Amino acid sequence: MANKTIETLVGKQLKWHKAQIVVLWFLIGLGAILIIAGIGIYFYVGELTIVQQSFTFPADAYIIAQLRMVCIFARVLGIVFSLVGIASIIFALDRLSLAKAMYKMSSFIKDKSRKGE
Repeated sequence: MANKTIETLVGKQLKWHKAQIVVLWFLIGLGAILIIAGIGIYFYVGELTIVQQSFTFPADAYIIAQLRMVCIFARVLGIVFSLVGIASIIFALDRLSLAKAMYKMSSFIKDKSRKGE
């Protein structure tokens, strides 16, 4: 009974290995896009003309204060995007190395069971 369970687990691992690798590389690409977008947002917001002019006026006006708040929020959002992208890449690479080890182990078990038959 235990051999049947091991064979089932090995078969499932070998069956879904390629799909798992594709999804993990997709997550790495998505993380890279998030990093680029976050850096772009962070630096682009400071170069907007309306933002540059708003800092020359006193902060007494409600609209100017709100505009400054949106500028600061956009920069923080850029930082958050970059950090999420970095975390996504780190976790996907960790899972990718684990999937590689699981595939090697599953292939070894499958070859071992074929020799035993």
